[in-house]
Amino acid sequence: MDFLDEFIREVAKKNELQKKYLENWEASEPEKNELRTILHFFTEELHYGMDQIADAYLFINDMVMKETYYFAKNRKYRYSSFEEVNKIVYDNPSYMEKYMLGLSISDYIWINHIKMLRYFKDNINLFKGENYLEIGPGFGQYLAKALSMDRFKKYFACDISKTSVDRSNRFLKYTGLDEKCRVEEKDFFQYSTDNLFDCIVMGEVLEHVENPLGMLEKINVLLKPTGKAFVTTVINAPAVDHIFLFENAEVVLDMVREAGFSIVDYICVTEGDIPLEKAIKTGRAIDIAMILGK
Repeated sequence: MDFLDEFIREVAKKNELQKKYLENWEASEPEKNELRTILHFFTEELHYGMDQIADAYLFINDMVMKETYYFAKNRKYRYSSFEEVNKIVYDNPSYMEKYMLGLSISDYIWINHIKMLRYFKDNINLFKGENYLEIGPGFGQYLAKALSMDRFKKYFACDISKTSVDRSNRFLKYTGLDEKCRVEEKDFFQYSTDNLFDCIVMGEVLEHVENPLGMLEKINVLLKPTGKAFVTTVINAPAVDHIFLFENAEVVLDMVREAGFSIVDYICVTEGDIPLEKAIKTGRAIDIAMILGK
C-alpha cells in the first residue's frame, strides 16, 4: 500500500481545489518519501484513518482561509493574547490533535513550508558543537532531522503543549531517535538550565507569543558566544493561534538586532510561491527564516 497515493485520493475526493494543487505539487521524491514515513506513523502507530488525516489537512487549509478573510477585512489577527488561544488551541486536546496532524502534513505540501524545511536541512548540517536546544518542536520532524545528522553531543527540547510533547516523543521513538533526546513540557519563558548552547532552533514560535522580543533576548542569553540560532517566523500570516503581527521583514530583523543578534543570513518565502514584491504589496503571507549569531 502506498500511503501517499491513498492520502492524495482522499484529499481529491473531498476538495477540488486541493486536488488541483496536488496535481502540480512541487515536492522532490525524497520529500515525498518523508511524507510517506509520516503518514505511516500516523496510520500504523497512532491508528488514524486516512480519511481523518485528509480531514485534518483540509481543516488547516480551511482555518487559514477563514483567518485570512478576517485579516483582509480588519488588518489584524483575530486574537492578541496567549490566554485566548491557549483556551481554544493548546489547552484543547481534541483541537490540538487535529491542528498538529494537519499542520505536520502541510510542511511537505505547501511550497512555502517545503522551502523553509529545505533551508533548515541545508544549514543545520553546517552547525556542530556540544549542546543543541529546540524550542517548540511541535510534531518533531525538524528535531528528528537535527538528531539524525548527529552534529551535537547533547540535545534538548521543550514545548508548552502537552499534546505536542507527547506527539514529538512518540515520533522520536518511532524513528529510533528517542535515546538522544526527550522533549520536556515547559514554557520557554520558565525554562532554566546551566547549559549554554552551540545551536538553538525555534521554528514559527514568535508569532504565537505576546512578547517575542523577550523570547529572543532569552535565546541570546542561552547561546554561546560562538553559537548560532536558527529562528523562523511569519509576516502577515493569519492563523487562529497567531497573536503577534509582524507587518514586514524589517520589523522582524530590527527586533532580532534589538535582542542583541547579528544576522548571518536570512530568506523570505511566500504563500503560493508568488513573487516577493507582490506579496509585500498585497499584504500576503511571508515566511522568514534567519541564521543568527551573537
